[in-house]
Amino acid sequence: MRWKTVLFDLDGTLFDTSPGIIACLRRALRAFGIDGGSDREMHRFIGPPIVEAMQTFYGMSEEEAHHVKDIYRRDYRETGVYECAPFDGAEKCLRALRLAGVALGVATSKPIEFAAQILERFGFRQYFSAVSGALSDAASAKETVVRAALAELGVREGEPSCVMVGDRKYDVEGAAVCGLRCIGLDSGFAEEGEFERAGALAVVRNYGELTEILLGQN
Repeated sequence: MRWKTVLFDLDGTLFDTSPGIIACLRRALRAFGIDGGSDREMHRFIGPPIVEAMQTFYGMSEEEAHHVKDIYRRDYRETGVYECAPFDGAEKCLRALRLAGVALGVATSKPIEFAAQILERFGFRQYFSAVSGALSDAASAKETVVRAALAELGVREGEPSCVMVGDRKYDVEGAAVCGLRCIGLDSGFAEEGEFERAGALAVVRNYGELTEILLGQN
C-alpha cells in the first residue's frame, strides 16, 4: 500500500459546508454594505481563513476584517454550523481506509469547535486518530493545522507515506510547506486549473476515484 497516513481537509472536502458558510457570510457582509455576489462567487470563501479572505478579496483593514469575522462567527455558531452534509462516498472511503490500516487525520483551518461539532454530529469522529483545527485566527494557517495533525499522529514532516486531501490550493500549498504531497478533490470550489498551478499530486472528481488512488498499489 502506498499511503500509510492520510490527512483530510473538512470544508469542501469531507463536508459540503457551503450552505451555512455562505448564508452567514452574506449577512455579515451586508452589515458593511457589501453584496457578496452569486453563490459561485461566494465559493472563494470556502477554504481560506476568514480574516485573510476579507483582506484579500475586499481590501479590508485588519480591524474591519475582524469585525466581519465576529458577526459571521456569532451567526454561524447559532444557525450555520449544521447546515452541511458529507459528500457522497466520503464515509465509505474513510471506512475502507481504516479497514486497510491507514491512519487518518483532519487538518482544517476551520475553528476546532465547529470542526469537532460537525464530525460528532455526523458520526465521522470515529474514523480519525487526530483532529486539528484553528485554535485562534493567528493559528489558522493550513501549514499550522497540518503540523498539529502530524504531531498528534506521531508522523514526521516530509513523511513520504503521508498525503493530504483537500479541495483548494491552500491545502496543496500548506501541505507542501510541511513536505507533503496533496491530492485535489474537485468538489466544485476550486477555480479551473487551481490544483495544477498549486502543484497537486493528482486531481480526482469524487470519492470513488480518491479511494482507488489511496488504496492503490505502488
